[in-house]
Amino acid sequence: MSAPGPLVLVLGTADWDAAVATNQHRAVAALARRWPVVFAEGTGTRRLRPGDARRVLRRLLPGALRPASSRAARPVPPGAAVVAPRLVPHHGPATRALNAHLLHRQVRRWAEHPGPRVLWTYTPFAYDLPGLADATVYHLVDLLHENPGVPRARLLAAERELAGAADLAIATSGAVREHLHRQGFSPLRHLPNVADVELFAAAAAQRRAPREPVAVFAGTLAAHKVDLELLAALARRLRGTARVRLVGPVAPGTTAHPAWGALLAEGAEVVGPLPPRELAAELAAAVVGLVPYRLTPLTEGISPLKTYEYLAAGVPVVSTALPAVPALPGAVWTEDGAGPFADRVLDLLTAPAAERAERVLHCGRAAAGHDWASRGEELRGAVEGLLAH
Repeated sequence: MSAPGPLVLVLGTADWDAAVATNQHRAVAALARRWPVVFAEGTGTRRLRPGDARRVLRRLLPGALRPASSRAARPVPPGAAVVAPRLVPHHGPATRALNAHLLHRQVRRWAEHPGPRVLWTYTPFAYDLPGLADATVYHLVDLLHENPGVPRARLLAAERELAGAADLAIATSGAVREHLHRQGFSPLRHLPNVADVELFAAAAAQRRAPREPVAVFAGTLAAHKVDLELLAALARRLRGTARVRLVGPVAPGTTAHPAWGALLAEGAEVVGPLPPRELAAELAAAVVGLVPYRLTPLTEGISPLKTYEYLAAGVPVVSTALPAVPALPGAVWTEDGAGPFADRVLDLLTAPAAERAERVLHCGRAAAGHDWASRGEELRGAVEGLLAH
């Protein structure tokens, strides 16, 4: 009989049914194309907020608060399974032993697997699981310690501990790579976020009607990341000429921000989260894609996934001056300040029809190669290389 093949455990920071698909969801699908994968939903990295009570209860009492219709909101790819670990929602010395015991028990299938065990984690709170793994990968897509409400010191300490056990660390931006280097991780690979290029390109190719005078933002509307004042100023400039559409979930506390009311008063349209195909059609109907992030220590490390979604849909991008969003002639512009940002968006919206049509083709070409098909091969190759050693 042949020896058992590898089993991959992915420790996430997000729920599988999160409104917006993240790097984690796509990596699970990519890895599951070759090996069986267990995805352990996120146990959280920040301190609990009042609005988290429902999520915690849903995790502790599965089925009690979760409608049956929502349980398969995001299809699980063939070869993958999802578990929702029931842990104490706190990461610290007082709960470490208990959480380690609970987590190990709930991923027993992986822990007792007779073949190679691969740990692919998005959280540094791995609770000694690297000691059971034949290969451990830390995939950092954000500067987690810069998020509001996280136990910064404990998180950084957990990363330093993980650095001693990880066989590879993957960073999605230059700032994240530098952070991982300072934390002691080696070797390091820099793999910026990519998109499901084929899906968004197909939506652009299928569109027959003229594109609408719309500047669109796709992503989570979180006041600590998104510059709501800049968006309100943009909506004010575009009134009577074009619309601002905001596609995605609204993070807790955002509607209480002073600029939220001004943004809505200026006519911005909040669409809410959309399934992937509907999102692709939404972007393919727009003229400009927005990356209106604040410039903070947190966003310094962000590699916006939406950049290549916009480009694949044939939509030129206007971004604030994020380090991980380089300008690309004819496709991506980075602007510093609300005035220049709005000027650039208006220029793109009011360009002649022939120029806009040519730009659609140029953006599509710019997205080529920045897709999950090729990235999936890279991730699977990384695992194969680690297991070979």
